Amino acid sequence: MSSRYMNKISTRKTSEQIKDLLQTRDLDSIKIIDTLYLRPFSSEERARLQIQTVVWQRSTRLFKLAHHFYGDSRLWWVIGWFNQSPTDADYSPGDIVYIPFPLEEITRRIS
Repeated sequence: MSSRYMNKISTRKTSEQIKDLLQTRDLDSIKIIDTLYLRPFSSEERARLQIQTVVWQRSTRLFKLAHHFYGDSRLWWVIGWFNQSPTDADYSPGDIVYIPFPLEEITRRIS
């Protein structure tokens, strides 16, 4: 299983850069992990995958879909990334959600 935090760029900020924050938390420095941009899938990449569709309902949640289809609720971000709608709030009842397979092929793209 892949972590969405792998290949992250981290920066160590010194007390000079964020002095007030560090003082309130009694720290000397803080490590900040930059957000990794995940490029959307091209139509050619999508054509090579197996895709199952689900109709979004009021009770649907990305973590529930990930648990059902991948066996791991922590992989909710894969479905959000693939659909270019990263949060539950991005979906409305009746929307079609695409679940990509195989998972190894999806996660290999970010390693």
